[in-house]
Amino acid sequence: MAGFRIFGETTYHALHVRPFRTAGLWKGIRQSEIFSLDRAAAAYIPVLLLPLFSSVFTSFKISIPEIVPFAWDQTLMRADLALHGGVHPWQLLQPVLGHPLVTSALSYLYNFWHGMICVVYWQMFRLEKRALRMQFLISFVLTWAILGSLGALLFSSAGPCYYGYIVDGPNPFAEQLAYLQSTQDIFTNRALLGQEYLWRLYQDGKAGLGGGISAMPSLHVAVALLIFLLARSFSRRMAWITGTYVVIIMVGSVHLGWHYAVDGYVALIGAAMAWMAAGWIVRNVVPPAPCPSNASSDLLQDGQSPGA
Repeated sequence: MAGFRIFGETTYHALHVRPFRTAGLWKGIRQSEIFSLDRAAAAYIPVLLLPLFSSVFTSFKISIPEIVPFAWDQTLMRADLALHGGVHPWQLLQPVLGHPLVTSALSYLYNFWHGMICVVYWQMFRLEKRALRMQFLISFVLTWAILGSLGALLFSSAGPCYYGYIVDGPNPFAEQLAYLQSTQDIFTNRALLGQEYLWRLYQDGKAGLGGGISAMPSLHVAVALLIFLLARSFSRRMAWITGTYVVIIMVGSVHLGWHYAVDGYVALIGAAMAWMAAGWIVRNVVPPAPCPSNASSDLLQDGQSPGA
């Protein structure tokens, strides 16, 4: 995390400090309080809890098929048909996205989601906009716990890419999977590699980094929305960039066979509710934290009084 913090500050100063000079760069980094005790104290609890939380979540996700075998795929597939005029959503997207280069690019952009989790580490160490920071971190935990754990358990499903393995009868996604497989002969399709990796872990009954199969709801979509809700408080440009990425994740999850469209719709609603619930918690439940004197102006920017 310290390495990530240094890299982030270095990148920020290299891109935004003008004119760019090596001496000025390192001076700016020293003045950015990377190793500030206030920042370390603010990050202390989330830094300790995140590894434990991630480990428990992964273990639970891997266990879901053992607790509740995949049973919702056929229902979710039919829900997609009902919501999209009797047509599978992937078929609606195919005329626009059904080109090997586009599919390959989407697969890389979809995988970039894992890099966006660095936003969580960034928020751990922020002192500015304390209420917003707390709202984001609390909503992040609520999303993974309620949507990614409880929701995934109640609606245990594998997703279109595994439909043929777990549902008897014709596979309505066979044509889609055949197309995705054909793109691999032209451009690398990162989605297929990930799907093969997860299915191999599932068959072998092993745990692995990022392991566990669960379609409903889509955490990729939910977390992307949380990052958008955070980013819009910083600048319009960041809001546009992260909002566009939410759309990319949503259509990519369907086009690449990871999710049913309804998985994303539920994730959007659930993440928005988690964000609002976290905001309520910050305003009404979380006790005030002692702040350094130089942070009082930041609290006022958050709409709080100095004594809040």
